[in-house]
Amino acid sequence: MNLAAKHAAAPPPPAATPEPVELSIVMPCLNEAETLALCIRKAKAFLEEYNIAGEVIVADNGSTDGSQQIANALGARIVHVPARGYGAALIGGIEAAQGRYVAMGDADDSYDFGALMPFLESLRAGGELVMGNRFQGGIAEGAMPPLHKYLGNPVLSFLGRTFFGTPIGDFHCGLRAFRRDRIRALGLTAPGMEFASEMVVKAAIAKLDIREVPTTLKPDGRSRPPHLRTWRDGWRHLRFLLIYAPRFLFLYPGLALALAGLVGVIGLIPGDVRLGEVELGVHTMIFAAMAVLIGSQLVGLSVLARRYGVIAGMWPESGLMRRIRNWFSVERACIAGGAMLVTGIGGAIAATLAWASAGFGDMDPAALMRVTIPSMLLCCLGVQTAVTAFFAGLLDQPRR
Repeated sequence: MNLAAKHAAAPPPPAATPEPVELSIVMPCLNEAETLALCIRKAKAFLEEYNIAGEVIVADNGSTDGSQQIANALGARIVHVPARGYGAALIGGIEAAQGRYVAMGDADDSYDFGALMPFLESLRAGGELVMGNRFQGGIAEGAMPPLHKYLGNPVLSFLGRTFFGTPIGDFHCGLRAFRRDRIRALGLTAPGMEFASEMVVKAAIAKLDIREVPTTLKPDGRSRPPHLRTWRDGWRHLRFLLIYAPRFLFLYPGLALALAGLVGVIGLIPGDVRLGEVELGVHTMIFAAMAVLIGSQLVGLSVLARRYGVIAGMWPESGLMRRIRNWFSVERACIAGGAMLVTGIGGAIAATLAWASAGFGDMDPAALMRVTIPSMLLCCLGVQTAVTAFFAGLLDQPRR
């Protein structure tokens, strides 16, 4: 075989293995033609300056202003997301990303995609979700409405820190980065602006390593109003935080109401109570009983909500709830509820007999109410306890 034949028979050299993508930069986009090109160029310049194997993804939500053509011309990868919404676009972009890490930011030129290095360094150092903090990095004049800057963001961030024990100072910063596998494992589903809260809340529940770095915010470069709607989207964020915090929504207010009402009912059974110039009587006892009923209902809802959340995979079961569930049974709850119901009926019978002994005529209404109100309360609590127990038993039924 001659030399030419040997070369002809030799297998071709192996193709070069593409370098794994370290960082995917995802931008949600809905008609951002005015600013998209600038954002893509900044993101690409960042990847080139720091020699990072990366990609720029535009998660398009159905733009009709030429945004898709701009992204294509600048070499960004376009992911078409038909489901409308900020969260839906980002979920689609994150799913399509190939990087180990993902950075996300708005395509309105309010965030600096050339300043992502602190985020990436925190991820390389072991962070799993790295949040930007605009209040630490600086908010340019006119970049954030005063209502958002001084009320909305601080209040919602405070509630998020309180409810979920995470030290994040800016819950709703749109510039953040994370390990793609860790965030995908959270099963994020929120289609709207509340996606920003969902990511932090579920990351905190899953005990991910959440870190924070300063970032800046400047006025966006668009001539049209932003997609964000202050009251609608603020309420959606608040609603999400409360849904995932049944202790603060149900348990703590319920315990406070029930205990305060119970003190009022018991304290007024012997007679009226004077506090300074104010005299509390049986009418106060009625409202105290109402507080006990509302509070006990909230406590019961808290237990049911926590149990449902565990079953639905919204959060892990705490040690306290596990001990309560091991002790709790429908039978025990029915015995306790039955005892309260029987006691309450006994009080009602006693009041009726007292009325009968007076020939069913006029009686002191205040004295009678001091018996009938606690009796009514015990009957209601007894039925409520049994019904709640059966509902909890329904939740615990085995599933195929």
